[in-house]
Amino acid sequence: MKTKLFAITTLLLALIAWSCNSPKATEPTESTETETKSETEAVSESDFSALVGQWCDAHNTKDVAVLSNIYGQNVMFYGSPMDKNECIENKLAFFKKKPDFKQEATGEITIENISVDEVKCSFTKSVTVDGKTTDYPSYLHFRKAGNDWKISIESDLVTDENLAKRTEKKNLNQEMGDRYDVPGTYDFNGDGKKESCYLLEPKKYDDEDHFMECEGECNCLIMFSDSNIPPIEVETCIGGKPKIYGDLDGNGTIEIGIWPWWWTSCWHTFYIYTLVNGEWEFFVEPFSVHCNLMEALEESGEPIITPVKGQKDMFKIIYSYFDEEEGIMEGTEIVKKL
Repeated sequence: MKTKLFAITTLLLALIAWSCNSPKATEPTESTETETKSETEAVSESDFSALVGQWCDAHNTKDVAVLSNIYGQNVMFYGSPMDKNECIENKLAFFKKKPDFKQEATGEITIENISVDEVKCSFTKSVTVDGKTTDYPSYLHFRKAGNDWKISIESDLVTDENLAKRTEKKNLNQEMGDRYDVPGTYDFNGDGKKESCYLLEPKKYDDEDHFMECEGECNCLIMFSDSNIPPIEVETCIGGKPKIYGDLDGNGTIEIGIWPWWWTSCWHTFYIYTLVNGEWEFFVEPFSVHCNLMEALEESGEPIITPVKGQKDMFKIIYSYFDEEEGIMEGTEIVKKL
């Protein structure tokens, strides 16, 4: 009997000792945590870099099936929320307009774990279009969808900066004065949809103590019905009627001109703008135009700028100049697109 009792007691003590010395399942050891972290880093470096490469290749091969598979159901696409189908439709429209388009992720791809189900990949995107190559600091966000990772955000730092500038100006409508609506609708940004535009004058004081003064900056804004198209700010301008010249250079976007009004003088600079990478730039060097020329062009309907036949990116402009003997004169010049 004593022998049996001793054996049972020894067994119980052994079980207690084993229980105290064994690691608990609910408390992972430091080595387990390190292994988990290493696993995540390994997946990030391999799988996410491969996903970025797959995204680039799908653009170059115009592979709709791959694009459809790699995007999530909803995408923040360069600042605009879209569903997957709308995003891909935009891609296809761009591919059709720019058949030579290609892109490549160059340099190191930086992986950042935003959360357990979201990862940000930052890289330099080298884009070639119309024979020119430009680098953009770009990024993609991938979000976990079941067992797969799908693109939830696509953008670049250049677009982000431009969007921030637009946000700063979003309340300018409330500070502006009279409005002039430009007749007709046009596809200003080449997306296949037509937009309208209008000019907003600055608010001007109407009392004698502030003669020829604006309440803020004496600048006009050319605004568009599509909020994704940035406004054109025309400096030293209290009014005007924007002129639509169509797609002068055949790149799919519409060029806009304006002769700014001012309180004094009939000599003003004529500006022609073109949309480049989502921002308005001068199409040709601004040039001097007298009000006499503007009146003559209004009467005749002759455009102030026309393409030179057979000469790529060359245009004929009509301008004004002053001759000491003849006075105010009209001239023409062949200029190159900027």
